[in-house]
Amino acid sequence: MDLDARIDLVARTWTPTQQLHPGNIAWHGSGCDSAPPADINLQGEGWFAELWLQDGAPAEVDGHFSPGLAPDDRRAAFEQIRTVAPQGTISLASDAPMADAVRAHGAREVGGPFFLLQHRDLDRIPQPILPSGYAIVSADIAGEHVRVDAHRQAWAPARIKALLGLTMTGNEPPSGFTLEKYRAMKAVSIYRCELDLVVCAPDGSPAAFALGWFDGRSKSVLFEPVGTSPDHARRGLSRAVCSAVMSAARDLGATQSVVGPRGDEAYPAPRRLYESLGFTTLARTTTLTWGAN
Repeated sequence: MDLDARIDLVARTWTPTQQLHPGNIAWHGSGCDSAPPADINLQGEGWFAELWLQDGAPAEVDGHFSPGLAPDDRRAAFEQIRTVAPQGTISLASDAPMADAVRAHGAREVGGPFFLLQHRDLDRIPQPILPSGYAIVSADIAGEHVRVDAHRQAWAPARIKALLGLTMTGNEPPSGFTLEKYRAMKAVSIYRCELDLVVCAPDGSPAAFALGWFDGRSKSVLFEPVGTSPDHARRGLSRAVCSAVMSAARDLGATQSVVGPRGDEAYPAPRRLYESLGFTTLARTTTLTWGAN
């Protein structure tokens, strides 16, 4: 199943409480989310899964399972996964039918990070408010190199460690986001340049960015990803650029917006950002594990 087929499958079944939006599939499928290529890809009618195998540890599984799958088809999908990965973990919306099927096979919930499924309508969007001298422009106007630099600054491993309160070693590598990856992302069928926005500082350098993925079938837009340079943090830039993306998406026909921030207290900042923009939580994910002692 190629990337466009996966995007289409997820779009056909999407509702605001579905774990994956077509934009999640587009972002991951472009190779920009830092995940290595899956070791094994599985698929069936109405579902697909990726597996990352680890010596001596449970495999990591990710995928989409259409909520309309018959119970026998859900069981068959999990049996196919378990045949390849006798030990594994998977993150699913906690009340999804597939989560119930995995639990029925003896999987148990584990603690740790989880994600929220947050949603808001696009009837009244907050006006973008920027500090003096800052400006929101499209990535096309900012230029590819500026857009790539915006991502690299916001999502550098050292930056993520700082946000999570983790210990620094001083040897953190730079971001793996490159011009080549950005161009691959722009080549994805549902990419819209109107929803790829950058906040430029008074000196023209990148200060923040936000990318929206529009699904015309559900008239929804997903934020993935959003980030602010550490040199420009706590100035309301992410809030402003997200508001601008929502306005641009509404101009394209979107009526609703969704996002999936962390829900645990180890990383509360994104959740607080989206709540300040009027997003409410509809569901959450849970991590299930099987086969481990």
